[in-house]
Amino acid sequence: MAEREIKYRGLKTFQIFSGEMKSVWIYGFYLKRGTYGDPGPQAHIFVYENGYEGYRVDAKTIGQFTGLSDSTDKEIYEDDIISLGDGRVGVIGFHGGCFVINFCSGTRQALYDVQNWNMTILGNRFENPELLINVVAPKKNESDVQELEVQKFETEFFPPE
Repeated sequence: MAEREIKYRGLKTFQIFSGEMKSVWIYGFYLKRGTYGDPGPQAHIFVYENGYEGYRVDAKTIGQFTGLSDSTDKEIYEDDIISLGDGRVGVIGFHGGCFVINFCSGTRQALYDVQNWNMTILGNRFENPELLINVVAPKKNESDVQELEVQKFETEFFPPE
């Protein structure tokens, strides 16, 4: 059996001295962990660099590494917005036990089926919501049983009219 790298990323937002809010992606392994004073287990990404260090991240932004890279060797994660060589644009998700691309037409295709195509990461749905004008993605943790329907998509990613 081939060994595969299982890792996650999550967005950590914090305030710097000037009062400005800054966000950075943390890459490592995912763990829900409670600490003293927390109301319950919180989402953390742990990084191994001279010992493990955990960072609390926004649970909605956690995405797993697909094991694939785009045409520029950038790693592809859940919630990335990618463009295929044929011009189609979609959002990476997980459905039915495999990573998929959710297209604006409401269809999805297994990422495995297009892994040898020319894929390019355009951004992700958290930092680049403007790219989702023509792309729709199901809500995180949506039941695999539900079919994609327009009214079940998160509309906050579309710019206000």
